[in-house]
Amino acid sequence: MKFVACGENALIIGKTGTGKSHVAKAVAYHAVQHGHKVQYIETDDFFNRYALSPPAQREARLRAILESDLLVLDDLFLSRTIPDEAGALLQTLIHQRYKLHRSVVVTSNRIVQDWGTYLGDNTMSTTILDRLMHHCHLLEFNGRSYRLKEAAETLARKTKES
Repeated sequence: MKFVACGENALIIGKTGTGKSHVAKAVAYHAVQHGHKVQYIETDDFFNRYALSPPAQREARLRAILESDLLVLDDLFLSRTIPDEAGALLQTLIHQRYKLHRSVVVTSNRIVQDWGTYLGDNTMSTTILDRLMHHCHLLEFNGRSYRLKEAAETLARKTKES
């Protein structure tokens, strides 16, 4: 996979239910099939568990993340804000992976212009975006939620059958 071999990034932004995570998982799966080491992280859960982990576990987890060829950060800023420690960790991850020329895929339903608000620090968000956006493929997903569309079709079908 040239994308991963070149240390390029992808930022997948869009509304809820438009397939961002699905595409990120497909990229991760494809990378694994081509022999790359991948770390897939649901960000809210990860930041919470990381903060509660003993220092030795944190160090091992951070090392595994930095050594992987591809890091997928799924649903970044799903919660409107993240703790200060999580923001610092995110900055460290992006900065270190940038220096190592390792790929990162980020999915988020938050536009990048608002990231400073969610981090509580515009300087930190600028630093993160500066490194993430260098050599980055930006994908914007628009449209209606597939889940809501499917639910509406199911409801319409059941109503019609009644």
